[in-house]
Amino acid sequence: MAVLTGITLPIVLAVGVLIATVVVGPFQEDFKEGVSISEPSVRVGIEESWNDDVDMGWVFDQPLSAQTIRELTNLPSNVPSVVDFAATHGGIRHSSFCFTQACDAARTRFKLSLTGRRRGEVRVTDIVGRVLERRNPPTGSLLSGPTGGSEEIEPGMFVFGENPTVERLKGVDEDEQSARPYFDQKFVHLALNEPIVFEILAVSTTWDIDWELVVKLMVDGKAEEVVVKSDGTATGKPFRNPGKIQHPSVYKGSFKCEVGAATCAPMRWS
Repeated sequence: MAVLTGITLPIVLAVGVLIATVVVGPFQEDFKEGVSISEPSVRVGIEESWNDDVDMGWVFDQPLSAQTIRELTNLPSNVPSVVDFAATHGGIRHSSFCFTQACDAARTRFKLSLTGRRRGEVRVTDIVGRVLERRNPPTGSLLSGPTGGSEEIEPGMFVFGENPTVERLKGVDEDEQSARPYFDQKFVHLALNEPIVFEILAVSTTWDIDWELVVKLMVDGKAEEVVVKSDGTATGKPFRNPGKIQHPSVYKGSFKCEVGAATCAPMRWS
């Protein structure tokens, strides 16, 4: 796939913010009171946050092989089977997101957990998405999985606008239009061992992108930045969003797993 540079990239992040005195699920652990200045000012956790009722689309960089297609067309058309199949064969998961009349933007979802690790003040001053690479969207194969419902976007939305490389976290107004940057209106302070969790939806309308989060902090009056990749570290694999979802005819194989069908099957269109 060709790498494209110097192109304006709209990205949207929709976020619900949960502030808690303890972190639940994968982030739960026993915190020690002692802190060390050798460790980061915040502890970071990242996990994917899919909704299996609506987030059931995948694209593949390469066309599925004949053997893989045979496996797919004998696959039970249910959520666990399809999710396992796509993960095994390198599918890039997404769901559709609508702008105006088009619903062809790809949406990906994550939870970002930040926990304060200083006795002094730790304040989150901004969160930005930084694009590392952009490409034409993949057209190897398309897989649409079984969906069982609908979903409204969370009331809080972060918009990453038209900057070609770095997009600030933004909010939206009551009409779900882009509003002021989130951290121009909000103050987020983290006390020692206090967590905050951001539910993040990342939407790319055009390009297949690799990107990273940059969390900007003020720690005891000094500015710091924490880079977050898809595994929660600063050096791991970037986040990826596959960009615009094309018409099924564009792909070298398009398949559908429908609710109630016995197996998955090639997609048909007029």
